[in-house]
Amino acid sequence: MTKITALFGASLLLCASTLPFAAVAQTPTSDAVEATDEIIVTGTRFRVPLDQVGRSVSVVTAEEIELRQQRFVFDALEVVPGLQVTRSGSFGGITGVSVRGLPSDQTLVVQDGIVLNDAASFGNSFNASRFQTIDVQRIEVLRGAQSTLYGSDAIGGVINIITQDGHDGFGGEAYLEGGSFNTVRGGATIFGGNDLASGRISATGVTTDGFSTADEALGNTEDDGFDNVTLSARGRLQAHETVTLEGVLRFQDSRSEFDDVFGTFSADADRIDETKEASAAVILTQSAFGTLLENRYALTYSQTERVNLNQDIVDFDALGKRLALEYQGTLRPADWITIIGGGEYEAQESEVSVGFGANQEIESVSGFGLVQLQPTEFITLTGGLRHDSSDDFEDQTTFSLSGVIEVPQTGTLFRGSVAEGFKAPSAGEFSFNANLRPEFADGWDIGLEQPFLGGRARFTATYFDQEIEDLIAFNLAVFTFENIQEFTSEGFELALDVDVNGWLTVNAAYTHVDALNLSTNIAAGNQPDDRVSVTLDARPTDRTTLSLGVVYNGEEESGPATLDDFFLVNLRGSFAVTETVEIFGRVENLLDENYQDVLGFGTAPLSGFGGVRARF
Repeated sequence: MTKITALFGASLLLCASTLPFAAVAQTPTSDAVEATDEIIVTGTRFRVPLDQVGRSVSVVTAEEIELRQQRFVFDALEVVPGLQVTRSGSFGGITGVSVRGLPSDQTLVVQDGIVLNDAASFGNSFNASRFQTIDVQRIEVLRGAQSTLYGSDAIGGVINIITQDGHDGFGGEAYLEGGSFNTVRGGATIFGGNDLASGRISATGVTTDGFSTADEALGNTEDDGFDNVTLSARGRLQAHETVTLEGVLRFQDSRSEFDDVFGTFSADADRIDETKEASAAVILTQSAFGTLLENRYALTYSQTERVNLNQDIVDFDALGKRLALEYQGTLRPADWITIIGGGEYEAQESEVSVGFGANQEIESVSGFGLVQLQPTEFITLTGGLRHDSSDDFEDQTTFSLSGVIEVPQTGTLFRGSVAEGFKAPSAGEFSFNANLRPEFADGWDIGLEQPFLGGRARFTATYFDQEIEDLIAFNLAVFTFENIQEFTSEGFELALDVDVNGWLTVNAAYTHVDALNLSTNIAAGNQPDDRVSVTLDARPTDRTTLSLGVVYNGEEESGPATLDDFFLVNLRGSFAVTETVEIFGRVENLLDENYQDVLGFGTAPLSGFGGVRARF
């Protein structure tokens, strides 16, 4: 706790030491500080100011991603309170994002309304290692069970990735960078539009020799490379003054090398993972009776095709598909009441031609409703109910309640929520055991948010408690998946966001989690009890940006071992040579920390990258 107190306290001391300059501070520029001005959709499924959301939500903006040079989505998520990013080896290795100590396969990942979790993976998990940020507009992170709004897999929380749309006029940007591990990365975006139509097309690619997936400290020396190409597009057509049509496309083609790592055993190997991911959506929004009613119709599709080779011989080949049809109606009969209702049909399919598992299809139909009431401008209450039905698993009914109260004299916001969640067995798990039951969770959280320094600073504290029953796990004794475990997670999240003097912002977060598998009485794997992050973002001149990030990761259990705690320090900067051209660079793992994030897997040493960006 001494290290934690020192790091989190250092951010408080830095903020306090600069307070004498507050009287001449410029207009705040930090999106994190002006949190109550954010308009989000994840917590309620309709656009609502963040200060009217009773759930625990964090927002990462495109401006923050660019300033901090976060090239992959998991980089941006590492500093979000309550989240733990776990990387298995070199670039492209399996990267899970867990919420509040729960397994990473209980996090639902959505992009522009499209569920990205791989239906062919055991647990319906999402591998975050390949999603680049070139087209990301914002990321909304909703913590806690959310099945009432999002159905299965949203036990831990929801990560909603919103990509960029087009803009008025015509423009774009391109960048090229290189650096350690013989890394070369480049990308470009072109956008345009007017009141009638708009669109955006992006392309990016990266190639790197990487480092050894099996930890080099254990005698492994073979580098494991990674190649990725990503193409994406998004468009909007105002077909009528009351009708808007949107389309979203994304394609990723990745190749990553990896080694044999099984707990305490790790060794170089000639293994390759080839993955192709595609997603698409067509969304029609139609308003009726002025602003009284909004109808939203969506058709979404995603698929993940994976091929694993061992010395050029295929030892695993799987294809996961998701197709969903959805309707949602949003009714606003009065300024103080919003009612939404809708239904969804989803079909999941898993095809396995080589390896464990078998072909399996799962179909489900659901109906949901939510009511938000604002009896006064200082109180917002929300309640929801959902029923999911399927011939493949037991019907599930879940509810959620949340509320937020503002104290006008101090600006204090009190938030609280209670919710249920469930996770249906995946197609891959059903192929082992057709009698599996859904996992079921219930949890609650309560917190406060306090602005100070005239709104330029904000402190947030949240306590949470969650339990899961019938957790699905693999039973080696009978070589199948079974509902044999129970899980509990409780803790608290603290966050401090300060605009110090108009050009310097400080964002600090501390998460404490006690996550325990009650069936085995063993702490959750790869989940540190304590995690702290401190980020300093500065714009000392109109042409210069600087960013310093420090992360402390406490001791954690990983398989049969306890991994040591570690500090990571990253430094980034950019300089605008002209109005349209800038150069940038960053140093990662500045202290050259030697550590393991997952038992047996290697991590990147001190490394540096630099490049140039042009806008037009």
